[in-house]
Amino acid sequence: MSINMIWAMDRNQLIGRNNALPWHLPNDMQYFRRVTSGKTVVMGRKTYDSIGRPLPKRRNLVLTRNLEWTAEGVETITDLETVLKLAEKEDVMIMGGAEIYHLFMPHADRLLITFIDAEFEGTDYFPNYDQSEWVLVEETEGTMDEKNPVPHRFTVYERNK
Repeated sequence: MSINMIWAMDRNQLIGRNNALPWHLPNDMQYFRRVTSGKTVVMGRKTYDSIGRPLPKRRNLVLTRNLEWTAEGVETITDLETVLKLAEKEDVMIMGGAEIYHLFMPHADRLLITFIDAEFEGTDYFPNYDQSEWVLVEETEGTMDEKNPVPHRFTVYERNK
């Protein structure tokens, strides 16, 4: 089983603006829904707060330092090791935010990245990582239309063995 990290970013590795997405791209939301449905998703508390509810058709784990924090429909975890043990038995999808991505990058097996070929204003960036450690195994151009006006592509990378 594996640890998979999923995110969308612009040309400058921007992933968010004040705990929200800086863009509106329905294609990416559909992709996210399709690849995470039925799986366990792991997010930080700030990401959970920005969504405001558990994601349907997924097991929702929220990683937080606050031992008192709870929310209906989610499981609270306070350490990385819990997720690493879980990933021995099932695929786990890491879905942010920036601190959570930084924490899990050394343990990730696959990266599912939506590259958005544009620049946006924002506050949250994906942490730098060594791209030479990853091999592109899948790439699909996103369809541009009235609702998805920005060029984008969906990619999957696997860690070099």
